[in-house]
Amino acid sequence: MVYCTMRVAKNLNYSKYGLRLKLAVVAVIIFLVWDVDTGLFQMIHFPFVGRKPTIGATNGVMWEWYFRTTLDHWSTFLGMIFAANFPITSLFFRKLEALPTTKCWIGKGVIGVSLGLAFVAWLRGPFMLGKFEYNMTNSFFGFIPLITYIYFRNLTPTLRSYSLKLLHEIGKTTLETYLMQHHIWLTSNAKSLLVLVPGWPKMNMMVVTLIYFLTSRKLYKLTLFLRGMVLPNDPKTCRRSLTIMGGTILFFYGIAYYLHAIGFVSLKVVAVVSLVCGMFLYQTVMDTTWQSYAAMDSTDETSLADTFFSGNNFGDESTVAKVFPSVIGTMIILIIGITWQGMAVAGAGKIGPLNAGCGSIVNRGHWIPVDGCNEVARGFAHRNDGIQNFATCSPAGAGYTWGWETSKPSLHCRFTQRTVKELKKNLNHKRIGIVGDSMTRNLYHALCRQLGMADAGLYDAGGPKHVDITRTIDHTDVDFRWAPMATDQLQMMKDLNENAGKQDVSRYDLVIIGGGAWDQLHKFVDVKDVTAHSLTVSDLVEQMKSLKNMGVPVVWMTPTTINTPALNTPEKREHMTEEDMSNMRAVYDQLGVIKAVSFVVDGPSFSKDRVDESFDGVHYPPDVYSAGAQILANAFDWLIPEVEESTKFTAPEPGKMARPFLGLMMLCLCFIGLFFFDGFFGFSYLACLFIKGILPSDLYLEAFSALHAKSKLPPLSFGSGGDSMFSENTQKTKNTNGVNVSTRKSTNASNRNRKRVSQKSRPASDVDDEIAALLGDADDIEVTRLNS
Repeated sequence: MVYCTMRVAKNLNYSKYGLRLKLAVVAVIIFLVWDVDTGLFQMIHFPFVGRKPTIGATNGVMWEWYFRTTLDHWSTFLGMIFAANFPITSLFFRKLEALPTTKCWIGKGVIGVSLGLAFVAWLRGPFMLGKFEYNMTNSFFGFIPLITYIYFRNLTPTLRSYSLKLLHEIGKTTLETYLMQHHIWLTSNAKSLLVLVPGWPKMNMMVVTLIYFLTSRKLYKLTLFLRGMVLPNDPKTCRRSLTIMGGTILFFYGIAYYLHAIGFVSLKVVAVVSLVCGMFLYQTVMDTTWQSYAAMDSTDETSLADTFFSGNNFGDESTVAKVFPSVIGTMIILIIGITWQGMAVAGAGKIGPLNAGCGSIVNRGHWIPVDGCNEVARGFAHRNDGIQNFATCSPAGAGYTWGWETSKPSLHCRFTQRTVKELKKNLNHKRIGIVGDSMTRNLYHALCRQLGMADAGLYDAGGPKHVDITRTIDHTDVDFRWAPMATDQLQMMKDLNENAGKQDVSRYDLVIIGGGAWDQLHKFVDVKDVTAHSLTVSDLVEQMKSLKNMGVPVVWMTPTTINTPALNTPEKREHMTEEDMSNMRAVYDQLGVIKAVSFVVDGPSFSKDRVDESFDGVHYPPDVYSAGAQILANAFDWLIPEVEESTKFTAPEPGKMARPFLGLMMLCLCFIGLFFFDGFFGFSYLACLFIKGILPSDLYLEAFSALHAKSKLPPLSFGSGGDSMFSENTQKTKNTNGVNVSTRKSTNASNRNRKRVSQKSRPASDVDDEIAALLGDADDIEVTRLNS
């Protein structure tokens, strides 16, 4: 945008209104392309980008370009306006500072208060919007905190005399850090940070960030070096280099296309092609450049490398020079390839859906005590709830949270807490059936809570217990069927098989079943009961296999740990101890239940650490079952994988983010900045209400004359109306006959102030010195003004 704007009709760049009229045209184009749904965006981009979904652009490349460009479509242009007005803005500050102290701070204060109020309004308005709404308005309001920072950062000569070297160094590599963040710093489509030091998140962030910045700086230096070597200032050499680079890229692209077409693409083939073509490319470069290098004056002092890579006579390419670089390059490629391959095989990889192999370790975890009485929690409670201090803190932590054990990165089993949004997306338009006793019912309530139903399963002594429950949460059906005994569960599975066989609309996408506790309590009295129970469970196994074979995943939940001392009836203490239930779990395993199902939610794994909290010996607080629900939620990745919709994909249409009224607002602000010559988009004029003679529109000649003279730019050209009609003349003298007049930039007091500041803060930033030189710090500036 910047190059094209300045290159077209470049002679207008040195006139007072020519450049500003060009920028006004650009502003109108931006408005029509992005802020009005005219279809111009599609017309411009249609030949280059398509609508087909791809990796990184699931809604199509066209929409991705539209979305990304819309987020900041005014940013670059606003920066161009500020740059065009920068000399005037700088002179405006110095004009204010040349006035008496009271007037100076009145002017600065009025602008500062106005910008501060705008910043507060942005902070309490657009900044507090949700992600989607903020994205829709960022391009229209995002400049407010920026110009507010610029104003207060440069408020006084002292502030402008200092600069932070760190920001200067970071600023030099912003392009490289932007490009490398997704390759070194972030992983999994910017969802996580690269982990090199597991278990030490802060240390890991320091190490990864250090590598990230050092690599970016190295890339920056290499870019400058390669640019000077490949694209020097000589146009002929640049054209030749660009032609060669384009031909080389097309050659390699042709090889890649051919290998892909014949299905001959593998890591080994890529390595061989890279080595062979790399050697060929290197030798070609050497053959075309060695003679010119050898033609250099041989009397110059030669380095050790020149001697090493040359023969007996300087300029003669030795055998070492021909072979050594290729060998080193081959070794580097092999080392990098082996390293990458090892990282790909043994590393964690990107975050994605879990595979079925994770089912063997998803139940491994522990309850970890969490200190809820730390300073962060205290501060949060004080700010939000008016709590002065906590009373129920304990050395081991006042609360607990469930955590999975660390697994090998190569397994790609990165278990995470599934949010309500993620679960609803995974279970959208799905039907989940849960069958069993009260333990299974608590898991059902926990799953409903994970789906956003916060009051599911709350204690209700008067409510029904042994009943079926049916719930629809958004577009997900979650049903519970009361079936405490094995015989009840068998009958329920027969019904489910019948519905699945008929392809009934009531068939479930996933069935979760659990039991054993009621059978242990009521049916395990004599041998006949044991035998009958075994036969029933065997039939149940067959029914579960049948249902699974028809494409319905089946999950088994084993009974949770029993808190034997807390059992509240003699019958339970006699037949339902933890030892009895452990034997019952083994019976179900021996009868083939575990092998028959798709997945097992192991009740003891998330309850054994909290067994003392089982108030009746059987049931637990709701948060314990929430851990079981999270185990189940992670298993949904392979139990209910996302299936591509059979309906035809319809890409979103560019233009949905158009905001015509906000776009008109931006046009007005841009026109104010352009034709009122104000880098702060009109805020500077508020000071002119109280102080005369500092209108930014009157400062153009004084600001740009010195800049053009020192930079040897073409002389300024003016149309009619060099000054604004309503301004007060800012020159000390004005010759009506069109002769030279001498204008002093500032008062002697101002010069003394600048000298004192300069002596106090030397050495100042090189950039500040350069700008001061361009704008001219001489006491007197001779300017010629034509009489209108």
